[in-house]
Amino acid sequence: MTDLLNDIDASPSFCGESGPVHINTWIGTGGTRTPLHFDSYDNLFVQLVGCKYVRIYNSDQSEKLYVMRKKDSPYGLQGNMSALDCENEDFEKYPLARTSEFVEVLMFPGDCLFIPSRAWHYVRGLSTSISVNFWW
Repeated sequence: MTDLLNDIDASPSFCGESGPVHINTWIGTGGTRTPLHFDSYDNLFVQLVGCKYVRIYNSDQSEKLYVMRKKDSPYGLQGNMSALDCENEDFEKYPLARTSEFVEVLMFPGDCLFIPSRAWHYVRGLSTSISVNFWW
């Protein structure tokens, strides 16, 4: 993966004065899903190969997103994962989710998306794809 850094600008100017704290590469097949969660960093998400569907909820929607807690699941240890199954919501079990507001984005090669710190997001690969994100 170190060689991949030669093909990527590791300090995009959008990533603040100090540049990124972490750079992640995401490689997956179509249908790969990242459950609804938030990150503690601002995120510059860049689609390199293939296509992805991204759903974003502002942090002010948290009370409607059924945040997992440590007692609910090992995934709830950090308090940044939702119990919602995006695209297959169970509104009887999670009624507040019905009124939650979100934005949907389709990402194609060359697209770049800013995801603010603590904004909830869900990602599904529409094809085999490679993405890179920069956290700062």
